[in-house]
Amino acid sequence: MHIVQNQPVVIAIGNQKGGVGKTTTAVNLSAALGIRGHRVLLIDLDPAAGTTRHLGIDGVEFEGTLELLCGESQLEPLAITDGMPAGVSLIPARHDLTTLSTKTPRFVDHAALLRPVIQQAQRYDFVILDTSPHPADITTLAAYGGADWFLLTALPHYLSLAGLTEACRDINEVRRHRNPNLEVLGVLLCSVDERATRALAEIRSLVDSALPGQFFSTRISQATAVQRCVADGCSLLCHTQHRRHPVARQFLRLAVEVERRVQHRDIFLDYCRSWSGGGGETAGFLEYLGSSIPPDLTLARLAEAR
Repeated sequence: MHIVQNQPVVIAIGNQKGGVGKTTTAVNLSAALGIRGHRVLLIDLDPAAGTTRHLGIDGVEFEGTLELLCGESQLEPLAITDGMPAGVSLIPARHDLTTLSTKTPRFVDHAALLRPVIQQAQRYDFVILDTSPHPADITTLAAYGGADWFLLTALPHYLSLAGLTEACRDINEVRRHRNPNLEVLGVLLCSVDERATRALAEIRSLVDSALPGQFFSTRISQATAVQRCVADGCSLLCHTQHRRHPVARQFLRLAVEVERRVQHRDIFLDYCRSWSGGGGETAGFLEYLGSSIPPDLTLARLAEAR
């Protein structure tokens, strides 16, 4: 299923705290969207190059995000497709992405750096941005300025929520001064221990008060398989041993939630504005919309991933 539009949907993924599942989400959400038939451009905007390494690429050997944002290269020659999940192209990062400030004109609008890139990405359905956790990084400012949506990841503990609070404050600032169309796509809990029901309920209540209705129904469970895939340099959905793992199915479900929120933007935003917390723990936008997770999210469908 392709989303009919004139340009790609641009989703930045992050939290102003490291180690909260943003790179794992960027990689596996991209793979899930690819499995569901979308054309996905995944751009690593973090000088730590986590997405690049997660997908088994030695960033030292490739030009990528630095050259793209400096205008030294066009998009397509930099996009890596070999060894990537089906439907996914990667723009890799290197650690010297930190030198971007010395390679761009002094008075350039950093929030506008990604706009020429997006103009070159017309053949894609989604552009996924893995952002740096550091708000002062030029690439983070570029992500805020170029994205349509911001997907916030968090761990189910209070230190992680502090990063969410800071990110939400920056998103509001960006909307006022640079990108009035930027919206929060949702909050995704990662590395969840479902046995910790009390802590989950408390955190959900805190987030719901700040971002009503924007929790994803899907939660990403704690699993050693995720770290094994990082070590093996591939997405969970493409790993020969783990692509049938329950967490792989969770990422496919997340992809459906993302599709629905993007396709029904106005309805979703109205839902968030009118959200009252009713409907219980699992009620969410899919239920509100009258949708359900489609039957193609089966293990047989996962077996088609490459």
